[in-house]
Amino acid sequence: MNARLKVVAMPTGWLTVDRSSQVYGRYFGQSIKVPVWSTAIVGAQKKIVVDTGIHDPGWVSDFVCPCDQAPEEKLERALKQYVGWSADEVDIVINTHLHYDHSGGNTLFKNARFIVQAKEWEYAGQPLPTQATYYQEFLIGREPLAYFRWQFVHGVADIVPGVRVVPTPGHTPGHQSVAVDTEDGVVLIAGDCANCMENIVDLVPVGIVHETLAEMGSLTRIRQIADFVIPGHDPNVVPGSAGIALPASARLPHVPVSG
Repeated sequence: MNARLKVVAMPTGWLTVDRSSQVYGRYFGQSIKVPVWSTAIVGAQKKIVVDTGIHDPGWVSDFVCPCDQAPEEKLERALKQYVGWSADEVDIVINTHLHYDHSGGNTLFKNARFIVQAKEWEYAGQPLPTQATYYQEFLIGREPLAYFRWQFVHGVADIVPGVRVVPTPGHTPGHQSVAVDTEDGVVLIAGDCANCMENIVDLVPVGIVHETLAEMGSLTRIRQIADFVIPGHDPNVVPGSAGIALPASARLPHVPVSG
């Protein structure tokens, strides 16, 4: 474990969605307001941000779903409030995947290196028609813009000591989660492999899923890795915290993270 590394969850807005989009086969017709989390990893060799939230609540409301964002939830302000960083100070941005609510703030980070699974990048260029709205090229910079420096990884990859990316496909083909070794155990920044703890504890896929079998395997993998989890949209995560402890009933024997 690494006593220096801290994980800090930051709220960057809210989406109003049908609750069935969060948990497959449950809660049809129930409206729910869910947070959009960005996460800072503090104390590493580099300043790291995982997922960058939404870019414009008006655009999201017009094209995807109702969206709210308080002034203090704009990512540049949240970074200052929770960890004291400016966007220009961030060295590395890890996108769990390239949906609009996880890459919307990418253009803020003009000095950062961006890390994504190669498979996710490839899929983002030609997604299924039913998922095309979630991928927006003007957000992720598929054109060779000078201030984007992309690093494409293939499978498990160590980013800096104590921080690694782990493939968790299902929600998207190239989805990845981020495992951080901390003094209290492994914090797993899940992205949308798990929208909420219910997905992990009950082993029920998220409602928007590209491949269900892969999603089930990824949820099982989380149970083998994590001590704490930051799900992509769980309102029970406390702002500024390192997420939610994985209940003992959901834990499996720990398996080392490897390719």
